[in-house]
Amino acid sequence: MNKEAAYDKGKILAEVMEDPAIRKRKEETVGEIEAALKQLRKKENLNFDIFVGGSFAKGTDIRGSDIDVFMLFPDEFDALNVLKMLRKEFPEGREEYSDHPYLTLPRESFSVDIVPGYKAQDEKDRRTAVDRTPFHVRFVQENFDKRMKDEVRILKQFLKGIGVYGAESSVQGFSGYVAELLIYKYGTFDDLLSSARGWRIPSILDGGSKEFKGANLVVVDAVDRERNAAANVSMENLATFILASSMFSWERWRDFFYPAKHDFELPREAVVVHIPCRKCNEEVLIPNLRRISAVLKGELEAIGFRIVYSSVFVGRGGYIVIIPEAKMLGEAELHTGPPVTSQNVKSFLDKWGGGTRFGMPFMMGDRICVLREREKVDAAKAIAEVLPKIKLAKDFDANRVVVISGKDIESVPEKIRKGFLFPSLGDWLSVREY
Repeated sequence: MNKEAAYDKGKILAEVMEDPAIRKRKEETVGEIEAALKQLRKKENLNFDIFVGGSFAKGTDIRGSDIDVFMLFPDEFDALNVLKMLRKEFPEGREEYSDHPYLTLPRESFSVDIVPGYKAQDEKDRRTAVDRTPFHVRFVQENFDKRMKDEVRILKQFLKGIGVYGAESSVQGFSGYVAELLIYKYGTFDDLLSSARGWRIPSILDGGSKEFKGANLVVVDAVDRERNAAANVSMENLATFILASSMFSWERWRDFFYPAKHDFELPREAVVVHIPCRKCNEEVLIPNLRRISAVLKGELEAIGFRIVYSSVFVGRGGYIVIIPEAKMLGEAELHTGPPVTSQNVKSFLDKWGGGTRFGMPFMMGDRICVLREREKVDAAKAIAEVLPKIKLAKDFDANRVVVISGKDIESVPEKIRKGFLFPSLGDWLSVREY
């Protein structure tokens, strides 16, 4: 690594690391929450350990990151009942649901997640993804020095800047733990990017090609060799990381780490489906939205529309963005019949021999054809007719589904209107030397 790279890394760290005043507030907040949880444990006669996890505990956190506090129970517990107690203790909290219920406490510049879980005795003794967390924290605490933690911070901001940071269903990117494992394997941010320039898809970094068949990226969990920590990484996000690694330049580091924001707009042909939800848990809703989107795309293409792009989001409900090549189809569609030598010609002529308002049957090559009137010509109306036939997840409110198009597109949240292309590449594409 040259002197310029070292200098830039120092500048980046100064911007990436949490502001000292905010970090102090975080430490004070953790102390307050721990004290409140101890009181709750005594008052309700509960048996659980308090464990501070996540990047804050590991020392790999970046500016704006949140805090995770775990309540680890040695035996079976009623998660919903615990959540009820937490809501009473922290009335400002907001219920969230992933593969486990938890409470989010908003603070001025960060938030704290209080997560009930099972206290596993070892990495094999676990029941949910939460139970694995303490082992991840201890692994980093025991195996990473300050230099490695700083390398992780730089990598995390790079991943965030190019838009591939986060393992949640809506992103399908690199988790913080995967970033830590990559630095553990390669040592530095520079050496990781140097290797990534030669990756192919799929990329299998630690063996296990048979065990993890179908994964785009394989990074074996250091505390559980039977688990691929990068199982959620999508092909698009891996491809973005490979491309960004190939194009990265220290002279242009800011384009990657802090890309400029631009205003874009949905095409006039766009149709957006808004499905309100009773419980807006993106881990449950995103897979369902993708399924619904695939059904709609298939139905529209069967009618004759060409879908050039689609994407899904969870905000105040679920959103499906569909971009047809044209909002309206022509009145006429080609109906291709059998070859002239086929016995089915007679049945074709029984139905179409009198022609349509567009004309009589005609020959295209050796097949008899006719131009017939298209039943559905408007994409938004076609979607509205198909939607009631699709089974929605119970968390959706099927009675309040809205199909949005034309001038009404302005009612769609700005974040979706201007960020419907996902994952979207940034200004770093202007770097040509790779």
